[in-house]
Amino acid sequence: MEQFAREPRSGSSRFDLPDVFEPVLAGCREYGTDLWHGWGISVLLGMGGQLSFASISFMGIGGYAVANFCTGRLPFTLPPLAALFASLVVCGIFAWVLGLILFKLKGTYFTFATIALVQVAFTFFNNYRPLFGGPDGINGIPTLSVGGAELSGYNHWFYFLVVLLVVLGIVVERIRRTQLGRSLASIRDNETAAMTLGVDIYHTKVIAFVIAGLLSGLAGALYAMHIRFISADMFNYNSSTQIIIMAMLGGVNNTVGVIIGALLVDVLPEIFRSLQNYMQLIWGFAIIVLMIFMPSGLGGLYETIQSKLRRRKKLQARAEQEVEG
Repeated sequence: MEQFAREPRSGSSRFDLPDVFEPVLAGCREYGTDLWHGWGISVLLGMGGQLSFASISFMGIGGYAVANFCTGRLPFTLPPLAALFASLVVCGIFAWVLGLILFKLKGTYFTFATIALVQVAFTFFNNYRPLFGGPDGINGIPTLSVGGAELSGYNHWFYFLVVLLVVLGIVVERIRRTQLGRSLASIRDNETAAMTLGVDIYHTKVIAFVIAGLLSGLAGALYAMHIRFISADMFNYNSSTQIIIMAMLGGVNNTVGVIIGALLVDVLPEIFRSLQNYMQLIWGFAIIVLMIFMPSGLGGLYETIQSKLRRRKKLQARAEQEVEG
């Protein structure tokens, strides 16, 4: 995780948290962007059963799109808020087109194709200077302004991200309970059965891919506006595997579980900083243990315990009724 630079305060208010919390607030930036990735994976993998590594590439597309719209690299320049929405449109178009192409493949072939997409996108980000600035990246990205108020400093971003996280969490949980969520679940469990029920498998997968791409693109755009800089190093294959690990730790089919997974992936490396060189090894062992003993992740473990307790209560109630009868 990057070292957090101290940002000067442009003003103070009674809502500002003390200076001692600035590292924590800076960490919330990392946590928020990782969490949006995780929820995108929850939609695509948890609900639909489609493993994709491409979320980090869509984060890059969102970040570079907002950077180009805001910094005068194009013949026109957009205000930050308009640039944010425009970057989401760009991400949506890319996700839709790539989804139509990639979902011609199935299973592991689709997964390997998304790995290839990550490598191709990273190569473009790192070498094509006119749009991506090459290895030097793009700096001087203006920060986001909402309703005429500029989000300057960690405090403003903290409150904004908390509100946005709550809204997006509700949206993702709502998707799980809609017809789209039920269609994705049927595809995950049995594509043949889903087809016999009239589910449009191909386009349902594409819709889930677009939703995941939009969530990652939003994370990339806001991240770029916060740190006011973007470079290709942020969007490599290692970063994409970390997002997958985060979602699997928490439970890919559990909205709250993804929150826990993101917290673990962001906090544990800071706590065990002396083991930084071995974190990938630690995550690997953790995933192996989870897949053997807790295949649904930490969030799934909670649901399993709850279901067992409910089943035990029903059995006890039935036994008591039989005794009384």
